[in-house]
Amino acid sequence: GSGTEVAKECADIVIKDNNFASIAKAVLYGRTIFESIRMFIIFQLIMNFSAVGISLLGPFIGVDTPVTVTQMLWLNIIMDTLGALAFATEPPLLEYMKRTPKKRSEQILSPKMIKQIIIVTSYILALCVWFLKSNAGAMLLTKSTEKYVLSSFFALFVFLAVFVCFISRTHRINVFSGLLKNKCFTLIMLLIVLVQIVFIYFGGEALRTSPLNIFDLLRVFLCAFSVVVFDTLRKIASRLFGLKRKKQKTKSERKISNVK
Repeated sequence: GSGTEVAKECADIVIKDNNFASIAKAVLYGRTIFESIRMFIIFQLIMNFSAVGISLLGPFIGVDTPVTVTQMLWLNIIMDTLGALAFATEPPLLEYMKRTPKKRSEQILSPKMIKQIIIVTSYILALCVWFLKSNAGAMLLTKSTEKYVLSSFFALFVFLAVFVCFISRTHRINVFSGLLKNKCFTLIMLLIVLVQIVFIYFGGEALRTSPLNIFDLLRVFLCAFSVVVFDTLRKIASRLFGLKRKKQKTKSERKISNVK
């Protein structure tokens, strides 16, 4: 920043505070933004594919409108506005600096992300179809009327969106890793849950909801939490498979070197 005007015009980067450590900070925040965008894309695609999927499958399983237009508007607020705010506040992690630089040609959607999106979306669709089609009212709920089951399904889908936020924000097995560093994320998730509970008990005809028994609400919440358990098992299996492939690759490389 204290260089001559000629030097500044010729330079690719001008360090305003004359501190070379600022370059490292810029790289760290750049990588953090890139990771946050990827997190948000995972969340967006999983929930959008799930919402579209269940809307298309609904008529084939005897449910014309699993999610109403008004309910979908609330889901869009969660998926777009609140979701964006939650991921935008992710703190910069020093572990990002240990990764190799991204190529200019690298796609935002990586193969790992695509696998996670496909597998988790498939699980959510299977869970939703099971909940709506397999007489979940008799299995989980104290009432089995159509409105009561659909009201429970609305709560299930929103809670699923909340938990998909958690599994999308970290590649670690522990989905709550580093959560205390992002208080805004936690507050937004709590806000979504609280607003959803208010909608369930006071939404009425506008949101096609009826008050749920507190134990039914808890069962629905736990049912939605199963997506966290499922994704954790997926991550563990993926890592074990990755380690197995790495060992096989190392063995094959050793054999080749021995032959040489």
